[in-house]
Amino acid sequence: MSYVVHVTAVVEGDLEQIEILINDYRYKCLENQSGMEQFFVCRNMEQKNVFLYTQVFKDQQSHKIHLEGNDPKWFFEQMAEYNFNFQGQWVAGIEIESSEGKILN
Repeated sequence: MSYVVHVTAVVEGDLEQIEILINDYRYKCLENQSGMEQFFVCRNMEQKNVFLYTQVFKDQQSHKIHLEGNDPKWFFEQMAEYNFNFQGQWVAGIEIESSEGKILN
């Protein structure tokens, strides 16, 4: 069963550059981490400085490996280098099954 992480990030700085950086981060993660199954990113339509992203891992251990890996370190180093402010809140958990016991996705 998948392990899902949802992050709401409020950022300050050049929003176009931040969007590029977040997208680069997404592709690095998907390329480098075999335990990451999907990584969705969107930008709030009303609050242009709010980004939402959802990461789907094959299990909780894959998420732990992600957190300890180089990709998050690279991302936050880039945020600091460009003086972007990133405030994030995340929620994580195991995907729930449908009432019939089947995974919905």
